[in-house]
Amino acid sequence: MNSKKVSIILLISCFFLWLPFSSNHSYAAESSEVAEVQNQAKFTVQAVLPENQINDRISYYHLLVQPNEKQTLTVKIFNNAAEKQTYKVEVIPAATNKNGLITYDEREKWPDESMKVAITDIAKPKASEVTVEANSEGKAEIELAVPQEKFPGIVLGGIRIAQQSTEEESTESGMSLNNTYGYAIGLMLTEKADNPVYGETELKLVKVSPTIDYGSKVLEAAIRNPNPEAMQELTVHGEIIAKDKGTAVAETNMEKVKIAPNSIFPLQVNWGMQEVAAGDYTFRGVITGKTNEWTFEEDFTITQEKAREMNQETSFKVFIPDWWMWLFYLSGALSIMVFGFLISRCLRRKEAK
Repeated sequence: MNSKKVSIILLISCFFLWLPFSSNHSYAAESSEVAEVQNQAKFTVQAVLPENQINDRISYYHLLVQPNEKQTLTVKIFNNAAEKQTYKVEVIPAATNKNGLITYDEREKWPDESMKVAITDIAKPKASEVTVEANSEGKAEIELAVPQEKFPGIVLGGIRIAQQSTEEESTESGMSLNNTYGYAIGLMLTEKADNPVYGETELKLVKVSPTIDYGSKVLEAAIRNPNPEAMQELTVHGEIIAKDKGTAVAETNMEKVKIAPNSIFPLQVNWGMQEVAAGDYTFRGVITGKTNEWTFEEDFTITQEKAREMNQETSFKVFIPDWWMWLFYLSGALSIMVFGFLISRCLRRKEAK
């Protein structure tokens, strides 16, 4: 290998040696340790589909109901444990989470104001708890009471059956955890068998809110589906524009998004590791379906107080450990020495010629 190639290799090596220590690196702040749940649920459930099931090729309820009609649904519970177990039975309205999925576990979320009839207005557990003997089969019953006034489209929710463990696990932080295992079975009701489950009628931007979500700085845009139909296969783009710069400071893209009927989709644009600066911004969003597209735009302001609050409350901090600074100076000194050696070597060779 000639001297010219050696010089080039040394220069490249110096560059890569310098690079890691001149960049900012981010670390997540440590959170309270939580005991990891490793046990698997020792039970299964099965929906017993009644005669008014519209589609008997699916494993969840899709029922044709009539005004002022009453009916009892049965869900089988198979306890595979060596001891008897008690299960909690709930009916929960369908909701849309920030990941663009339809869920049946957000019991604390209030139904959207566009919802005329909620699943909890029609379906109620006959008993909130069911006990099943060891290695036996039991059942949970859901009583339906359809209102006299007709409802359009579909009403969607889920039957959630969960096992609550009797033993609490203590963590090093002093917290107690109660492990819960559960299943959710979809419950969809309609008064017309040909009512479409999915549609693309309308979406509305309700509001935008800068906030902290699980330690992350986000702008949450509340997108409402005000109609009794679900949505699927949506493509979503959202961005935050800084008005003083006219450029996007953060953006997000999502695919295959689903939105539950009469629900709010909390679209989040994450600021990431950058500091949130006070100022005027614009949220821009585009949601595209198979046959329709919606565009949203709304201005908002982040005050100095709000910016300080968001930056302080985030669980992600950017810092450089002390030992990195020593390595930074050492790599810099080493680079200077190598460059000096190469330059003096080139000068000596020119003088020798």
